Amino acid sequence: MKVGIARLVMRLAIVAIVVTGASSVVLAQCTVPNYSPDFTNTASNQACLTLTGFGFYNPSSPTFSPSFSGTTTVLRLTPNQTFTAGSAWYHTAQPVAGAFTTSFSFQLWGANAPDGSADGIAFLVQNSSLSALGPYGCGLGFGDAPDGLCANGTGIPNSLAVEFDTFQNSDLDDPNGNHVAIQSCGSGPNNVENPPLPGGSCQIGNNSLVGLKEPNGNPLVLSDGSIHNVTITFNPNPSPATCTNLACPGKLDVILDGNDLFSGGVSFDIASIGLTGSGDAFVGFTAGTGNGDDNQDILSWTFQPGSQSTVVTTGVTSVLTYTNASGTPVYDYTAKLNSGTPAEITVTPILMTGAACDAMVQKTFWPAQCFVYQNAENTGQDMAVVFAVAGPEDNFFANLGTDFNWLPSENPFFIWPGIDSILNPFPGWLKAPLSSNPAAPCTNVTFQSNQVISFSDGGHTLGNSGGGTSCWVATYLTPGEALPPNKITSPKPLQTFTQNSTQYATYTCSNPSTTKPSTSATGPYSTLASCSQSELFNSGFTANSCNQTLPLGYSPSSTTCTGQIDTKTKGLHTLLVTSIDTTGNANVNAVIYNVH
Repeated sequence: MKVGIARLVMRLAIVAIVVTGASSVVLAQCTVPNYSPDFTNTASNQACLTLTGFGFYNPSSPTFSPSFSGTTTVLRLTPNQTFTAGSAWYHTAQPVAGAFTTSFSFQLWGANAPDGSADGIAFLVQNSSLSALGPYGCGLGFGDAPDGLCANGTGIPNSLAVEFDTFQNSDLDDPNGNHVAIQSCGSGPNNVENPPLPGGSCQIGNNSLVGLKEPNGNPLVLSDGSIHNVTITFNPNPSPATCTNLACPGKLDVILDGNDLFSGGVSFDIASIGLTGSGDAFVGFTAGTGNGDDNQDILSWTFQPGSQSTVVTTGVTSVLTYTNASGTPVYDYTAKLNSGTPAEITVTPILMTGAACDAMVQKTFWPAQCFVYQNAENTGQDMAVVFAVAGPEDNFFANLGTDFNWLPSENPFFIWPGIDSILNPFPGWLKAPLSSNPAAPCTNVTFQSNQVISFSDGGHTLGNSGGGTSCWVATYLTPGEALPPNKITSPKPLQTFTQNSTQYATYTCSNPSTTKPSTSATGPYSTLASCSQSELFNSGFTANSCNQTLPLGYSPSSTTCTGQIDTKTKGLHTLLVTSIDTTGNANVNAVIYNVH
């Protein structure tokens, strides 16, 4: 399959979803970070970033540098000079109280100092200022150390930092010079200490990368000069009513080059850093060098608030295409409300590793496999995507679907087209109920039904659903689907016909027994897509077969077909009848007849 970008398409029968995306607004207005495929000063808009830098080597600011490694323009946080620090903040504060996903690629290269590569970069959510910058060296531009090791400034207050540390500072109890840590001191100045501090530790999580691999099988080393891909997700607490007055932690996760560093996420109350009244904060990057250095470059960056909403009105169909900075479609949404008052719909796409998704769906749908989307959400990584959909309970019936590209190597057990029994693809579009909180992520849920209507090998799956809040994921090898049955009425087994006589086959194909009516709350809804005949070992024979899609309804809705059979050649012939459902599952029946 060609390299592509995941596309979510919502097609709703009574109520559907339109989501306002960054691409619908000129990026010069600085609505949301969308620097893809790079930082070229066109649609990506460099002017939406505030850059700050200082150090013994003291450029006026970190600069956008010429291209390398096939990238047109990169954001350089520090050059390969010692004792420097830099920061870059997006001008417009972003909604971070709800679910969000940020993805970026980086490259650390060109060290020429005695201590080698140092010190690393960090992604931050902060509510301090657009000029925020912390100490260089071990501070990585965001954090201080209480023992004074990083002494040229104070840490950034009101911040959450995910650091990618390339230098081992023994005074900080760093595990090594190749680790990822999550640091926050709440409203206080952030720091980079690893051990617990008086009054509590500011470290939320730490993961040594020793022993981990890149997708190509090489050891995962942050400062090896390779391009590394990161996806950071935050999912708020799905039940805020149960939170105490002191904290309401959600889950923060980091995926680096396909490695889930904090499986299941680490708990963090994002409100602890002091968000605005609407739940916003600034997002961006910092970096620092000390006795060691590197060109520390961000090559691309997108930030997608996970929960996106719109109000749909009666009788009006709206279509909005959400594109990335290069103009390539990422998600398309359509909306229509046939009756009732205007309604608000919210969709939250959440990325996770295929293994994590499989573990979630296989609680009730073993051995279903989650489809791994190629270049999911234009992150550069192949990931599973689940979708939280929130809408009104009443007057709501929807067709929901997802379009995506996929690689056989990422979905090794998916066979297309299917042929009989276990070699069928059995795609699914699984649904699980969520809490009534629209920001609730698709975590700790149980998938209860397969709503699939159709599937095509291009990566399009479609399902039906009633209203309310739910979680969806595209799967294959999904149990519970039945093959579309067929029956050959004539010829009878071993029936004999005269050579060159005109004879016909008669056969019936039916909807799968798992077909449900359109008003049912559960699926699968797959129906008969085609019913055709052929001759085994006789590709030159063309029969007048019928191809017919049955109306949606209870089995045994069926169609009867008649087609001429081959009597030109004497001997035994094998007539095949193939029925294929709308999800690509094929059922083959055969009968042998004789020509004399």
